[in-house]
Amino acid sequence: MSNSRVLSMGIFFCRRRVNPEQDIQQLLAQGHTHDAMNILMKSFKRFVHSTAMRYMKDDEDAKDMTQEVFIKAFHSLDYFRGDAKIQTWLYAITRNLCLNALDKKKRKGTHIPMEVPDIASDEKADILINDSEFSHFFQQCMSILPEKQRETFILRHVEELSYEEISEMLGTSIGGLKANYFQAVQKLSQYLSSRKEGTIQ
Repeated sequence: MSNSRVLSMGIFFCRRRVNPEQDIQQLLAQGHTHDAMNILMKSFKRFVHSTAMRYMKDDEDAKDMTQEVFIKAFHSLDYFRGDAKIQTWLYAITRNLCLNALDKKKRKGTHIPMEVPDIASDEKADILINDSEFSHFFQQCMSILPEKQRETFILRHVEELSYEEISEMLGTSIGGLKANYFQAVQKLSQYLSSRKEGTIQ
């Protein structure tokens, strides 16, 4: 390994990475595909897995999908030109692979669980989701939302993505996303009020 590469990698791995996407882009520009892939997996593994869980609704299936996503990403990484954010790109890969897997399950007549999975997107969510009582409560709340509202709410509120980023991921207008989010908040508010009044167990 050349001294210049050692210095370059030392900077990347020793400093705190505020923007992993920028680090990955720079490593790709330098031809360090494997190093870029290592950062990509460390930075986005939790995001990919939580996305896969929302589609597959089974932890083992989600883990399998996560592996497939990163395998496909690795083979495509050299062709990534930065037209979209890496997180958006990974979301599209994850969504397509999961939908294909679910379609195969349906054709085979495989039962697909309907319960909403635990979701942990970052350190803050991890702390909350590790509490089993909160986890169960969160699942109940998400289960009352239609798919589009649930996906929008999670990406906006849990993943803390902008409407512009979510629009690019889902192919939905920003106005449509805001409507979905507003409707989700309204339904959750009504649900929580009903629970507080004791009309829902």
